[in-house]
Amino acid sequence: MVNYSGSRQEQILHLLLDAATGKSIDELAAELEISRNAVKQHLVGLEKDRLVQEATLNSTGGRPSRNYTLTEQGRNRLPKQYPWFCTLLLSELKSELGEQALRQMLWRMGVNLAQSLMPQFASKDFAQKQVALVELMQSLGYHAELQTTDTQPTIKAVNCVYHDLAQQHPELCEFDRALIATLLERPVEQTACMALQDCACKFRIGCTK
Repeated sequence: MVNYSGSRQEQILHLLLDAATGKSIDELAAELEISRNAVKQHLVGLEKDRLVQEATLNSTGGRPSRNYTLTEQGRNRLPKQYPWFCTLLLSELKSELGEQALRQMLWRMGVNLAQSLMPQFASKDFAQKQVALVELMQSLGYHAELQTTDTQPTIKAVNCVYHDLAQQHPELCEFDRALIATLLERPVEQTACMALQDCACKFRIGCTK
């Protein structure tokens, strides 16, 4: 019997990960020691979520059976170590380039991303750009909102999308500042940072010169 922990669907994903050509319902049922009908029900759910797909048709002299394989989305569902690798990469870059050069590189990355998104902002006035920027940050997972309680509007984000990384490498905030400043075409001051134990990240939008 398979020894993987987790739900039956997670166990099926792990079994298919080890099978380049996929596995049939009978094979999965035997390894999980559950009925064919139970496996079918789990596969229906996994197919609906686009985590598995039908693959080759097996013909063994008896009843033909269909193999199932992981989709790319299914492979990405399994655990990855991106934060660990990113920490190593940023540490190496900081060691090689120095802190200031790393900040400049992250700023350029933010500017480059903003420039690729600029056509979506080009026809908007400043108020519309702020709304569009908050929507963009929402889609990226920042849980952002626009605050206009004083003369200078502020974007508040209560979810830092790379919180653990930023705690070790606060230079990452240069990326956010560059993205916001470039899309809004205004100077931006970061007044709070979750990586520094604040309750949220806040970016105050300045006036044009």
